[in-house]
Amino acid sequence: MVTKRMDWIDTAKGIGIFLVVWGHFYASDTLKIAIYGFHMPLFLFLSGYLYKQKDIRFLAFLRKKSKHLLVPFFLFQTVTFLVVNGLSFLASHKLYESPTALWKHFFYLDGDVGFNTPLWFLVVLFFVEILFYLFMQMRKGKLIVIILFCALAIMFSEQEGMRIFLGFQIVPLSWLFYYFGFKCKVWGLLAHKRWHNWYVLLGMSLIYLLIVFYLNNAQIVGFRSNNIGNLLIFMVGALLGIYTFCILCQKIGKSALWGNFGRHSMIIMGTHYFFLIFYANTWRLITHETIQQVYPVWTSLLLSVFAFCVYFICFRWLEVRHRKNGSFLK
Repeated sequence: MVTKRMDWIDTAKGIGIFLVVWGHFYASDTLKIAIYGFHMPLFLFLSGYLYKQKDIRFLAFLRKKSKHLLVPFFLFQTVTFLVVNGLSFLASHKLYESPTALWKHFFYLDGDVGFNTPLWFLVVLFFVEILFYLFMQMRKGKLIVIILFCALAIMFSEQEGMRIFLGFQIVPLSWLFYYFGFKCKVWGLLAHKRWHNWYVLLGMSLIYLLIVFYLNNAQIVGFRSNNIGNLLIFMVGALLGIYTFCILCQKIGKSALWGNFGRHSMIIMGTHYFFLIFYANTWRLITHETIQQVYPVWTSLLLSVFAFCVYFICFRWLEVRHRKNGSFLK
């Protein structure tokens, strides 16, 4: 049975993945600044918040995380490469990229995963989970490890645009957000009722907007490439945005709609780029023009809502089918 604590997390993941999709669907720079300032750190934070220290051996933990993160990564990559290159070959009798580039991107060998860019998150989260497991097994020297990750995050933040093998350039910073999520649960920071006041939430929201639009010079964050502006300002803004967002989701509590999307957030993350193919080709078919990269807020919102309506129908159909199969087996 899902606990109340888990209910708001599913809601947070559901609304969070909607923001991810909205930001990717031809969003304006203003919208991207507001969303990108915290949306990927949010999922790392929530993953850390959900971490439970269990008596499990390293190889068993490695197999578990490989099954939950690496297997979906390669599954989504396979589908993406078949669809994208199949459509490219039908249209131009050429592959989407050279065979060498396809090979490198499929295995994330050069810091790029190809067309379906959100998939980088699965690989980076895999390494973050493994490193955090090893960190939790340590009896001494944890402070040194934390300082090391901070130093690495600072070093890589000064190399904007850097993309290296398996996304290692973003692992240190990702690990820190994961760690913050874990400590937030341990310290019970989200349980302090004084922060649940609507006036306090409004104030924190305004401070977050001040940080991302002014103090960080309206940086459109590219998290996987370390295009984050000032590291300290980015982290403060991201954590404030995450904290405010999580409290709002606690106030919302259990939501059948958002909870459903939250439980299927990995599927949405791995497939929503296919809607970009659909939108681009539909627009070209109707107007004979190439689709623009930026549209008004209401347009990108409608495109996002349409995609989530499709997801809702698909998830409901799967649930009904699962129930029927379960009843039949009984």
